[in-house]
Amino acid sequence: MAVPSLTIPPCPGTALGKDVTFQYKRGDNRNGTLIIRSDDREDHIHDREVVGVIYEPQGRRPDEVQPQLILRIVTSQSSPEATKLRFSFEPLPVTALPLNYLDSHLLTKTPEHLFVPPSPDGARNLHVVVSTRSGVGEAEQYYNDVLKDFLTAVDLSPETYHVHVTESDKSVTNLVEQIIRLRANRGIAQTVLLLSGDGGLVDTVNVLLLSEQSDAYVKPTVGLICMGTGNAMFNSTGLNQDATRGLTSLFRGGPHNLPTFTASFSPGAVFLTDEGRKTELLPSESGHGIVHGVVVCSWALHASLVADSDTTEYRKYGAQRFQMAAKQLMAPEDGAAPHVYSGRITLYKTDYQGQEHAEEIQDSKTSYIVATLVSNFEEQLTISPDSQPLDGQLRVLRFGDISGADVMRLIGMALRGGGHEKDPMAEYAPINGLKIQFDETDARWRRVCVDGKIIQVEEGGWVEVRKGTRDIVDLVA
Repeated sequence: MAVPSLTIPPCPGTALGKDVTFQYKRGDNRNGTLIIRSDDREDHIHDREVVGVIYEPQGRRPDEVQPQLILRIVTSQSSPEATKLRFSFEPLPVTALPLNYLDSHLLTKTPEHLFVPPSPDGARNLHVVVSTRSGVGEAEQYYNDVLKDFLTAVDLSPETYHVHVTESDKSVTNLVEQIIRLRANRGIAQTVLLLSGDGGLVDTVNVLLLSEQSDAYVKPTVGLICMGTGNAMFNSTGLNQDATRGLTSLFRGGPHNLPTFTASFSPGAVFLTDEGRKTELLPSESGHGIVHGVVVCSWALHASLVADSDTTEYRKYGAQRFQMAAKQLMAPEDGAAPHVYSGRITLYKTDYQGQEHAEEIQDSKTSYIVATLVSNFEEQLTISPDSQPLDGQLRVLRFGDISGADVMRLIGMALRGGGHEKDPMAEYAPINGLKIQFDETDARWRRVCVDGKIIQVEEGGWVEVRKGTRDIVDLVA
């Protein structure tokens, strides 16, 4: 329901110590505008760039109007061709903001998940992780020019948290193994602010789920500041409600359990690393490779385009890299038809009596298949329209043996918000899990994607996906 745009007369106040008038025009979906007029200019501050308003008590005398501070994040682009955005924290000191503006924006206190007490030995338990390789490399600039000063403005000085700048793909894993996991098992509350994409979240979950939890275990809380490429979790949980990259949700949201899934693999499956040139063993349980996820497990077109686009050259193009790789797969340079993948798929569903049953798909040819916990793989790509934020329900979307033109038509519908899931060429349903047994001889067509990580399955191998059963991490949303 749209919020009516109410016209309230301007009210007097000050901005930057200068006499001004304020007028707030409320809008829906954080599209309101604060208009600030002085004798010689008019400025507009849009809701989408404002985290909130705080009161400044410093130096206040009893006869003074209590100063206020608008916490504003400004985003700019150096040129139309630039892939990187620039961010700046531009707080605006004011007095006497309109009451209807304060009703929407006033932050009465910093949330508990950010005021994390230190350990008994004095160690800090608020961690800021700056992922230098996420997306197009914006995280370090965002921390230096926005987050550090922002945290100081809300009484979180650099002495209250620990900054970790990633140096390799293993940096987050090492942090969680060596610090987060150990303290969580000692019953110590911790919050981790991830300036990353989905990858940092996935690394955190995998370390914790692949280890035992003590009876004293306290779930770490994760705040996600969006710096990745596709940013599926960010775009599926309401964190993208404005232009602050998730900072507003960090202050206005609260911790919620993060649903997970587990992908089990046949014994010969391996991680592909270094742009597919190297392999690594999977973690194993009961003789099977195990990878945990929070977004998607996929095969066929989706897995292939993620794998093919995960190169230094492609990453320069941000989210566009997925579309570029998809075009190569759907229209091969040799003029051949796009590959249709061969494998036997079994879906695990719950019937009307609440009993699980296995449903084998008769068509052994597949163009596209994903099992996902989220609605959006990208901001505009609504792949699972029925998914609700953090609802914990796995859903499958599959296209069978259809033409490349039909695949692109269905994906085009997903890019426009949905409708593809109702098309007769698509299968879309809630599931408890699925199993794929691969019938491909070429290893290229046996690649599986789990939240951006690529696993190559041996010939005749399999993957099975099941909903997670352990609560391991809270996500602020």
